[in-house]
Amino acid sequence: MPVPRPANAVPASRWATRPAAVTAGTREDGTTRVSPGVYLLTREASPQFAKPITVRVIRERTDLITYHGWTWVEVYQLDARGQATDRRELYVRPDGMRPTQAPSAARRAPARRNARTSR
Repeated sequence: MPVPRPANAVPASRWATRPAAVTAGTREDGTTRVSPGVYLLTREASPQFAKPITVRVIRERTDLITYHGWTWVEVYQLDARGQATDRRELYVRPDGMRPTQAPSAARRAPARRNARTSR
């Protein structure tokens, strides 16, 4: 005996042509998502990085529509010691972003003061 279907039921054949589910690591267009972390940006990420920079990604801007293979990210630009020097929004290719370690913030030993006292 067939099971009654509601009046607003969708035919099963409609779902058979649906594309495979997109993985959590990619957008609908197939571009990989950028996760927070430290990255080295070179010309592979964008032509503007002729001189490579190191950045700490805050978040990917998913509210902005971009070309296939590109995305907007909010980052902190890091200096040689790993300290944030500037907050920027960059238009980059996620496939060209290379994960890296943050530059070590090597602590310098405090300067020794002269122990002599003048009397």
